[in-house]
Amino acid sequence: MQYRVPQFIEHEAKILGPLNLRQSLMVGGVIAICFFLYFMFGQENFFLFLVVAGMLTGIALALSFGQVEGQSLPKVIKNFLEFNVNPRIFLWKRKQTPVYLSVSRPERKVAPVEEKKAELKMTSQGKIGQLIKNIDFEKTNE
Repeated sequence: MQYRVPQFIEHEAKILGPLNLRQSLMVGGVIAICFFLYFMFGQENFFLFLVVAGMLTGIALALSFGQVEGQSLPKVIKNFLEFNVNPRIFLWKRKQTPVYLSVSRPERKVAPVEEKKAELKMTSQGKIGQLIKNIDFEKTNE
């Protein structure tokens, strides 16, 4: 019996329209930060507020929706940092082999190889050849 295998099992649930939980919190957090920044210094220096809010919004959108080869941007950044921070030690363990300092080496004794004779029997003609002869003789005798 064949069963259907689910194909999209790494699917995050959408909770706020087309946004999942992580994306919703990221966008909502940036909106809240921009709201407080506006009241802190946005009324006095609106251009600085726009620059800071634009940078925060761009970073939040990149982290929420950006993907690199099918993986989310926070996951790529986490893997990058783990790869660069964690130490990597590569050890090469050499096999110990005897070192010969002299020119002469000890001779190895090699066991003689026995040649086996072929056990196949060779005939001058195979069964097909005999059948052909039988067929030819039957035709000539008639």
